[in-house]
Amino acid sequence: MLQIEETMVSFFSDMDGISYSLLYSPTIQSYLSSTNVLSRILMDKEIVSEFSSTLSLKKNMKGIQLYDSEGTMITSIGRAVEPSTKKRVSSIEYTVLHPNQLNATYYTIAVPVYNLQNNYVLRDYRGMCVFIMDVANLNSILSKSKISNHSELLLVDQNNNIIAGTDGAINTEEMDKLKKWSEDPRYIVQNITLSYNGWKIISVIPKKELLQDLDIIERLNVATYLIIFSIFCLFLLIFYSRILKPVKALLDFIKSYAKSGGPRRFNVVYYNEIGVLANNLNQMLDNIDQLSRNVQIVQKQMYETEIIKKQMEISAYRNQINPHFLYNTLESIRAIALYHKVGEIADITASLSNMFRYSVKGTHLVTIRDEIIHLKEYAKIIEFRFGGKIQIVIQTDESLLAVQTLKMLLQPIVENAVFHGLEKKIDPGTVLVRIESTTVKKCKITIQDDGCGMEEQQLRNLSKSLQQFMTPGNTVNDEKLGIGLSNIYRRIKLFYEDEAKLTIDSILNKGTTVSITFPIYRQTEEGGS
Repeated sequence: MLQIEETMVSFFSDMDGISYSLLYSPTIQSYLSSTNVLSRILMDKEIVSEFSSTLSLKKNMKGIQLYDSEGTMITSIGRAVEPSTKKRVSSIEYTVLHPNQLNATYYTIAVPVYNLQNNYVLRDYRGMCVFIMDVANLNSILSKSKISNHSELLLVDQNNNIIAGTDGAINTEEMDKLKKWSEDPRYIVQNITLSYNGWKIISVIPKKELLQDLDIIERLNVATYLIIFSIFCLFLLIFYSRILKPVKALLDFIKSYAKSGGPRRFNVVYYNEIGVLANNLNQMLDNIDQLSRNVQIVQKQMYETEIIKKQMEISAYRNQINPHFLYNTLESIRAIALYHKVGEIADITASLSNMFRYSVKGTHLVTIRDEIIHLKEYAKIIEFRFGGKIQIVIQTDESLLAVQTLKMLLQPIVENAVFHGLEKKIDPGTVLVRIESTTVKKCKITIQDDGCGMEEQQLRNLSKSLQQFMTPGNTVNDEKLGIGLSNIYRRIKLFYEDEAKLTIDSILNKGTTVSITFPIYRQTEEGGS
């Protein structure tokens, strides 16, 4: 019965797919949407063609009728039925037609048609399509599942009208018999309701036919049990002598080896499965001894490497003294310049001192505000060095000043633009730094110069080198990537992973644009870094 249920549900599901494919095709939708009689007449051939193609998909599909939103049948093909009293349906409905209506038993599937252009809530009802189905395939499904000569399988609708049966006969006396079978202890009556349309599958099996072979089966079972018991006893004997006894000896060896260890190995006597297991055990013990020696060597190497690492860290801490000494010296130079009233020397020395102090800060995350302040100090030095020929313009979205970013992100790229793009240019030049947010909650930094630019092949090589830079085992010369560009690409990829993006665009003799996009992380407290 479960198999029959699954088969019928699969069949009804196929019909749903066929109906949706037909009724929601552009041709049918256009046909039902049109109110012009002439347009519908011109489309009749296309409608008939689609109906004919649909009829060929299922042998038991005998006809198709199409109704408009007013309940008027506007076209049909194949087997015709009397107009249904229900001219409008809101969901798929199954209705049984009995022999008093046709010369054979049929059932219909009524499917509503809606306008696909409307949403689900405000559905625009366009009409109804009725599929006339022959029950012959249902009789075939039930007949194939019959398990005894006098058993019966029936399919009834929601009103307990018989639709199909194992012998294909449909009459009003079947339901009366069904009531008698339900009350007769000589029969087993079961039913399953199809959730798809509310129809029921009813099974009636005579107990005598179902149980008549039990005596033979019982005798066969007794003989089988005796044979199995004899084989089992023989197996136990072989098992004890050939497997259990050697396994016990192997277990005793394992217990004793766990306490004593050493080069001792198990003595193999039987060269069967247990012998193979013992040989593998001996090989495993040899491998463990070898691995132990290798682990000791690796641990020694790791210990030595850790010592070297600690020594390098100590050396790095010592080297941090040099930058502090440098910007302290610059502060002294600034004080002397102020004393002698040389303001330009004092300003450029202060800017250089601030840049060194910023570069040796311990944290690797700062705010965009800190980065802009650092960039402005660099801009002072560039303006002084080139006498105002090169200008650095900064445009920032004020709402992004508290966003966290990696330290030393802006200045190296601006420096790259100055020395590779603008220094060789005779005319004055400008580096535009623009910081803005995108629609996907990311921060976008654009550094654009109007310098010399690059040739197309040079730009392709540069972009290719950046893409290959994070490939394991690949090494790239930083000089080819510009001042600090490779370092920045490595850092944003390691910190933000695939959420960060760095792109380079350049036109020869017009300028270069570097864009960096990364997620927005704000500080818990404004102003700190």
